Amino acid sequence: MIFITKKLMNRLTQSYREPDMYICYCTPQSWSAKTSRAILLINEDKIIILFLNFFSTKVVHTIEFQTAELQDQKYHSGTLLSATWSFHVQGQRWKFMIPRKILTLGSMQSDFLNFMKLRIYH
Repeated sequence: MIFITKKLMNRLTQSYREPDMYICYCTPQSWSAKTSRAILLINEDKIIILFLNFFSTKVVHTIEFQTAELQDQKYHSGTLLSATWSFHVQGQRWKFMIPRKILTLGSMQSDFLNFMKLRIYH
């Protein structure tokens, strides 16, 4: 992974992002994942998964789901360093490890996790 920054995250998500979306950098942990690095974008209506190349510099695959389609969601606060979030959608199981803090991203990670806990995935 290269040095992940807000500027890089904004560049990678620019064409997918809506004004009310929360963003986080994560590690997919499921067979459905196209790569080992991803960015999640989420709002009340949808979730977009952007799979990144090995160096996290380019989006190589995109998947979008409606949040209403997500089933059997599980959120585990895990360790002090990361949380895990899993769900089923359209016959596939998805699981993501989300670092709680990445210094170069400011509050992006914690804002995303707080949105999940408080608004949708409680």
